[in-house]
Amino acid sequence: MIAHKIDRKSGQNSFKALARYVAAAREDNEKLGDLWFENCELASTKDELELAIVEIENTQKHNTRVKGDRSYHLVISFAEGEVPELAALRDIEKSFAKALGFEEHERIIGTHTNTDNYHMHVAINRIHPKTYKVHTPYMDFDALERTRLEMEVKYGLTRTNAKGDVLEKTNPKARDYEANTYEVSFSTYVKDYKPELLKIRESAKTWPELHEGLAAYSLELKQRGNGLVFKELDGPRLEKASTVHRDFSKKALEDKFGPYQAPEKDLSQAKRKDRYERRPLYDRHRKSEVWGEYTRQLGKPKGKHSWKSFLTGQTHLNHAAIEMLKGEEAMLSLMGLGSRRQPGLLEKHFGVKRQKQKQKKQKKQKERNAELER
Repeated sequence: MIAHKIDRKSGQNSFKALARYVAAAREDNEKLGDLWFENCELASTKDELELAIVEIENTQKHNTRVKGDRSYHLVISFAEGEVPELAALRDIEKSFAKALGFEEHERIIGTHTNTDNYHMHVAINRIHPKTYKVHTPYMDFDALERTRLEMEVKYGLTRTNAKGDVLEKTNPKARDYEANTYEVSFSTYVKDYKPELLKIRESAKTWPELHEGLAAYSLELKQRGNGLVFKELDGPRLEKASTVHRDFSKKALEDKFGPYQAPEKDLSQAKRKDRYERRPLYDRHRKSEVWGEYTRQLGKPKGKHSWKSFLTGQTHLNHAAIEMLKGEEAMLSLMGLGSRRQPGLLEKHFGVKRQKQKQKKQKKQKERNAELER
């Protein structure tokens, strides 16, 4: 699933135009599926679209201070072949609206079918129908990502990353690494770039061209046992090639390029687009000052050796660390690893903290009682 806001061009502020676009499904090969309304008193069936538009535009006229766009256009796309039931679609839409702070706002929702991916458009009135205040979602990307992951798990939808690429199951060692550190494993790094790696495979005509293309992502293909592995170009980490995609199996590659050939030249100086490095499970945390503090203390004698342990040590000092720890735990849980930690790290951490505070309080009370007895 992919969920993202559509930014409208300057001057395109008409809610009527947006609503009619949602209801018309005018793109090539598209057809309108279901159409419904939320928090509109005048309209209840798809035939009453114009009544819903009039009601929403009337709400927007009550706020004369907003000069920009008073509407929010959300698109929720599903993986190829997935068409959830209407009840699930309604719940999914409501969950996204609630996460964005639009639960009580007027909305027009339409599903579109095409030859590729089934998707849902949501036209939202940013003006509240009773208070007439305008609402702007805070950090809407985070809210959309969090809700997307929750809905994928709740309805058994295809699990994807933020770009909509289907995620593969991690191997046991990678799973344990991510559960114990809250950091992305090498396995996940390679699989996140699967579409790009498959394009390199498709365009390459020889083993040297394939090796050179893979080096852009700091990867090389090496023989290991009877198969092939992706190896970190500047490090020791490995991932079985066929688990990334069957087209990277030794047989599939040798069918295209002939018998395996090791790289003929040093690829360490190749121009890189990315390389595997330590990064949190929740990618947005990489831009935070807390992550910066963590990376600066790596290697120091008393430094923490994982993002998880560093955040745990910061929770009594830094409120942002508490929120990040919650985010990492939620991400881990949505990846299917949350059940491995009982109780949760935060619960355990604060449970111990509360126990120590209780013991300290009891000790002080005993000291006071002893003084009174004297």
